[in-house]
Order: sequence, then structure tokens, then C-alpha cells
Amino acid sequence: MKKSSKIVIAILSVLIVLIVGFLLVWQLDVFGIFKDYKAVPEITLNGETDITLEGGTPFEEPGFSATINGEDATDKVEVDYKSVDITKVGTYTLTYSLSNLKGRNTVEASRTIKVQDTTAPTITLKGDKTVKVKVGEEYQDAGATAADKVDGDLTKSVKVENKVDTGKKGKYIVTYTVSDAAGNKASAEREVIVFKQSAGGVVYLTFDDGPSFNTIKILDLLKKYNCHATFFIVGQNIPGNEDILKRMVDEGHTLAVHTYTHDYAAIYKSEAAFWEDNLKTRDLIKKVTGVEAKFMRFPGGASNTISANYSKGIMSVLTTQCKDHDYEYFDWNISSGDANADGLPAKQLYDNIMAGIHENYETPVVLMHDTGAKGTTVTAVAKVLKVGLSEGYSFEGLDETVSPVHHGVNN
Repeated sequence: MKKSSKIVIAILSVLIVLIVGFLLVWQLDVFGIFKDYKAVPEITLNGETDITLEGGTPFEEPGFSATINGEDATDKVEVDYKSVDITKVGTYTLTYSLSNLKGRNTVEASRTIKVQDTTAPTITLKGDKTVKVKVGEEYQDAGATAADKVDGDLTKSVKVENKVDTGKKGKYIVTYTVSDAAGNKASAEREVIVFKQSAGGVVYLTFDDGPSFNTIKILDLLKKYNCHATFFIVGQNIPGNEDILKRMVDEGHTLAVHTYTHDYAAIYKSEAAFWEDNLKTRDLIKKVTGVEAKFMRFPGGASNTISANYSKGIMSVLTTQCKDHDYEYFDWNISSGDANADGLPAKQLYDNIMAGIHENYETPVVLMHDTGAKGTTVTAVAKVLKVGLSEGYSFEGLDETVSPVHHGVNN
């Protein structure tokens, strides 16, 4: 064998030995020389790997941990949070990656993030939620804005349904609706009250505690002058007087509730006792006339203190519960004085009423009574109507277009 061939063989043999030796050393790595090169990182994800997220809601990381060669390497994990767009509906992959200390053996873990949109937009009314307009005046809607967590500003997509008729007294609802790209709908409403104002203003005459034979006389006067009023009915006075209630309805007056018994000790002993007594009258009014009474007055008014003798703080609670029973309660801001005693001179009652009206209350609500003992009240009403009309006032029954008159609550 030639010398050159022997040298080649020898070199190859040495190389093979070296390679085999290196592989053995790499594989066994008794001294840990290559552990950082060979290490395979481990990533452990906390929580769910499939997450559903509502659009516009920030992603909250459930957490994760990682190790390299058994040592904590959590802070070395790279996560591309920008790959998840919470403002767009879709399915995204959030990838966690980590390489060993020598930049080798990269491992990855991932979560699937599904961004959905099931939340309706929000509509914000411009201006007041309740607007008052006089009959004949122009109503200019203030509009509304809308926003969605995913779609952003949707103001230009808001649809408005406006059926306000300022030529006719009444309560109207302006409706605003909007939908987002996912089909979620939102709506809002504005109440527009169109009210009638006469030259001298509108006066609201109210009568408590009836009906009685004096109620008939008052109805005759109201009919004579083509005026209307509100009657706060005591339920126990209805039997035998059903025709009076029917006449009130036929002639356009407002029927309201003034409890059934008007017995302070009975009605103010508890909330339950009050509403049981009160609703009994409303049910009876509806049975007799078919009308659902929308208004009520507390015996003694919301400001009464006598109720404290039977239940401390009850008026503070009852006044807040009216809405739950589909009621608005009305007190008064003008008193005729006929509650103080029976048979007071008609002139005194008339003077009290007209003095109050002339003080230009925004909503003059006059307290009177129509029980059988209030004959002088009937006489006073005749003069109030005659003089009031001559001064340009009109007389109407309470309705939903009238701003409630409330006393301060003292119990």
C-alpha cells in the first residue's frame, strides 16, 4: 500500500474517532458542557386556551410560566399581544414563544382569542329627556349621539321617529334607534309634552273627599262654563254615587285616587296597609267607569306629619313607591282653606283661591273639597270660574302633560 494511501486512511480514522467521540460527549454531556445548547424550554399556559372576548373589552392575560433547564424563565417569554385586535370581530391566535439560553430550540404555545360583539351601542340624548312645548310653537329636536365599543361613533346611523304634533295638546314620544355592524340594536326615548297656555294661564281646580251631592253642583258649574277639574275620590263614597263618576268621565274631568277610607290610623300604619287601601279605590273606579286612574293624592298631602304617629318615615317610602304602582302623586300650591272648617264664608275661600292664582304659580293647583259639608265651596267655585275666565285663565283637569306639584316630605 502506498504511503499516501496510508496517510489518508489514518486521517479518516482520526476524524471518525473524533466525530464519534464528540457525539458521545454531546449525547452524554457528563460535565454539562452543552446543556445550554441542548435545553428545550417549556411553556405552561394558565387558564383556558380558547377564550371568547367581548369586543372593546381589554384582554386580561390569564397568566403563564416557563422554564429552561428547570429554572424559571417566565420573563423571557415573548408574546405578541398586538396580534389580537379587540376592536374587530374575528378569531385571533396569541402566540407565546421562548428559545433556550443559546437562542436554540424555540418552543411555542398559543391561545385562540375569539372577539365577538353582542353588546348593543349606547345612545345619549342631547338636551333634556323631557321637553315642554306650548301648543302652536315649533318643536326642534336636539338629537342624539351613539357609540359602540367595536364600531365606534354611530351618530350618523341614528334613526329618529318623531311624531310630535305641536298643534295638539298631549304627551308624545320621540324614539331614537341605532344598530351596529353585528346587528345589536339600541333605542332611547324623549318625552315631549305639548301644553295649552291661555292668556292668563291654566288653573287646575282639584276636589278631595267626594263624591257627594255637592259634587253634582260643582259639575253643573263646570259644565256651564265649559271648564274641567280633577276629583280625588274617596273609595268608600262611591257606592250609591256611581252615576256621578260616570258623569265626570263623560264630561271630560280627571278622576284620581284619595284612598278608600281616608282613615289616617289605618292607611299610615304600614306601607302594605296604605297600598291595599289605595288600590281598592282605583280598582273600583275602573270597575265603575272603565278608567284607570293615573293620579293620586295622599290624605294630608305628602308633607303631612300625622303619619309619624303611626309609622316613622312612612311618607319618605310611600312617595318613592308611587311609580311602582303606575301613579303620579299631586299635592297643591294653593289652598282654598275649606279644609280648616266647614261652612267658612264663600268670600274667604274665593279670596284665598284668587290670591294664589294671581301669584302666578307655574302650575296653579288649587285644593278644595266636595263633601256634603262644603256648601260654601260650591258658591266660591262659581265666582272663581266666572272671574277667572274673564281674566283670561282657563281651567283644566290634571293630565300627563302637567308637571307634578310635590310638597316637601316631613316624615
